Amino acid sequence: MAMKALYKLVFFILLLLLNGCGWFKTKDNSEPPAPLVKFTPSFSLKTLWTADTGAGIDKYFLKLKPTLKTGNLFTTSPKGHVRVFEFANGKSIWQTKLDIPISTGPGVGEDLVLIGSHKGDVVALSLENGSKQWQTNVSSEILATPRINQGIVIVRTIDGKISALNSQTGKRIWIYERPRVPLLSLRGTSSPILTDRFIIAGFDDGKMAVLELQTGKVLWEAQIATPSGRTELDRIVDIDADPILYKDIVYVTSYQGRTVAIDLVRGKLLWEKKSSSYSGLAIDDDYLYISDSNGYVAAMDRFSGAEQWKQEKLKARAITTPVLINDYIVVGDLEGYLHWMKREDGKFVTRHQIDNSSIKVAPMVLDETLVAISSDGKIVALQVE
Repeated sequence: MAMKALYKLVFFILLLLLNGCGWFKTKDNSEPPAPLVKFTPSFSLKTLWTADTGAGIDKYFLKLKPTLKTGNLFTTSPKGHVRVFEFANGKSIWQTKLDIPISTGPGVGEDLVLIGSHKGDVVALSLENGSKQWQTNVSSEILATPRINQGIVIVRTIDGKISALNSQTGKRIWIYERPRVPLLSLRGTSSPILTDRFIIAGFDDGKMAVLELQTGKVLWEAQIATPSGRTELDRIVDIDADPILYKDIVYVTSYQGRTVAIDLVRGKLLWEKKSSSYSGLAIDDDYLYISDSNGYVAAMDRFSGAEQWKQEKLKARAITTPVLINDYIVVGDLEGYLHWMKREDGKFVTRHQIDNSSIKVAPMVLDETLVAISSDGKIVALQVE
């Protein structure tokens, strides 16, 4: 398992170089980020509050996705900090320090906050005050946010396994294992979606599986991307972006593969489009929005996959998953900028830098407020002036 983690780390470094993330400078294989384009902003943004997660993430090669739940913002840091803030004003509700190297964002539900570590630790904290309820260990490093539903905690590990744990005790209920895990893959794993009946999970071999929540039984699988090419790098087809479930349709995208829409119940492919993404998707009633591996943002008709528009001016800026707020789409980038675009055509409307360090995880949105977190751990809440 240590070798698998090493392969993931090595490729993640290569990916950063290829996408011009600016952490490593090379003459040959580092594409510089596209320069910021000039435009007249349609509005400005005001800062409502700022806070700090406890530590930065740059040197850990992590994407610690915060969680927004019941009007509160839950965050983690690699050094063991778990913090909860009121989304409206940034006031601290509680914080705790765990003696584990945290490697996941917090999973929140059923009165628990769930944390994973590099060493395979799973810790459950009280939602009310952060006190530890239980701690257990699974098969390998955890990079995906743990999920919970129906008294079952679902943990996806980098060795391709999914472990189901009892939410009250942490004891294992069942385990699902992929028959084969690729030697080389991206540094990251998508986080499963849970419904009352199903688990929807993407894997490093380009496959998506729908499992029965209570038993782990496979209901159906779909090949989202098929490995091809001469080298191991060419054949990487990870599903690293989190799938989206919207009105009984699963939308999923892969690296060096395609973006697809699949009927959840029947497993029937509704449409497909060639694409490559490790960042992720956003959706509304009409369109599916994607940040692709080139740094382009595109809108696709969610019923057919037909492209409506593409914004190509953020190439190699290592953009985040897009988020939606009012009539706009927002992505963060490697220089700490938030880029606001019109939903209807992708044109820039404003830009705001929250920090000099990168933004690696998608901002969070509640009503009229957007909260972004930099890789240095700075949290900034913004509203349109």
